[in-house]
Amino acid sequence: MAKTSSHMLQGDVFTVQPYRSDQGHGSRAGRAFVLEVADEAASNTLLASLPLLDRLLGEKIAAVRERRMEEMVDFMAARMLAPSVVELEMAQRLAQRHARILNEFGFFSAEQLADANGSQASNRAALADNWRKRRQVFAVSHPDKAARERDIYPAFQFENGKPIKAVQEVLEAFGGRKAPWKLALWFTSNNGGLPGSARPVDLLASDPDAVVQAARGDAEGSAA
Repeated sequence: MAKTSSHMLQGDVFTVQPYRSDQGHGSRAGRAFVLEVADEAASNTLLASLPLLDRLLGEKIAAVRERRMEEMVDFMAARMLAPSVVELEMAQRLAQRHARILNEFGFFSAEQLADANGSQASNRAALADNWRKRRQVFAVSHPDKAARERDIYPAFQFENGKPIKAVQEVLEAFGGRKAPWKLALWFTSNNGGLPGSARPVDLLASDPDAVVQAARGDAEGSAA
């Protein structure tokens, strides 16, 4: 601070600069903040709060460091832990289901959707990204991690290259509580809440209201 006296008067100006352990060794200093004390009451309040702020900051830093350490440990442990035979079989079956969805219904890249809609944006992913942010559609990760297209859009969400309204209502019903691939599986799996336990994807065109109601029912059930 610019002043070090224990008593501050109205009109005093103080420069507060975050402490850096590497100061004095040619590194650039952190940002500085200037405080002007409006009156003696503010002066006393500021003086009284400094020890508390120092303690709270120390506790916060310690908590952040502990959380980061836990994240690092979890990250390393996950890679050291060999999957069991059961886990490998489950992952294989799930991967096969993902592949079947893409093989049956196809998919679009963001660039393909831009081309289909005549988008002139220089960012070829802008249109699809905008639809996704508005929860009009969803994207899944491509099963082939080496593929150029990492995020793809299952084609059953579109009609003539444009989002189907019922899909947006389904996404709103789940409210972000289902991961993208789980959404794809929901749309393409038999649902007891639909006539004949049909798949939602098969009724998107003929009975979209039933699909939306089934989604709302499932969403309420999963939240209960």
